[in-house]
Amino acid sequence: MAKSKSKISLGKIVACVAAVLGLAAIIMLFVPQLSYKSVTGLDKGDSLNGLKITFGYKEKDVAILNFSVGNFLTYVLALVGVVFAVLAVFGKLGKIAPIVSAAAFIVSGVFFFCAHTFMMVNVGKLTGDAAAAVSDTFKGLYTLGAGAIVGGILSLLAGLAMAAKLFIKK
Repeated sequence: MAKSKSKISLGKIVACVAAVLGLAAIIMLFVPQLSYKSVTGLDKGDSLNGLKITFGYKEKDVAILNFSVGNFLTYVLALVGVVFAVLAVFGKLGKIAPIVSAAAFIVSGVFFFCAHTFMMVNVGKLTGDAAAAVSDTFKGLYTLGAGAIVGGILSLLAGLAMAAKLFIKK
């Protein structure tokens, strides 16, 4: 019996894995990105998920966080990485698709770790040093949570996988 050649190449498998890792990173939008940091360790405040720190949120008609372009860009870049990884699976755009996908995933991975910095605290009508002090005090209550860390790692792994696809012949 003759061997049958499989049409699934290692490069396609790597691109599929990268796309799945990218989708998992996007799902981190619903996982706590920032965890409340308590001085005593006993008082556990509410964590902030990716939706809250990206699109802002209100409590009792008072805006706490505003829309964050940096956090929004994190998820847009992860989505761009997934789209170009899928295009790479189907062999579209040649070497451009893996390059764009790898770059988007890697930048998104770095941005996941900047979630705390990108958070936009609503300071009302305050300006200057007063606004900076309120923002810094609020940001000081939170540390990076599981969603930001896992999302960053998944996105960086997807970026590395797409970079590795560039060196795989078939």
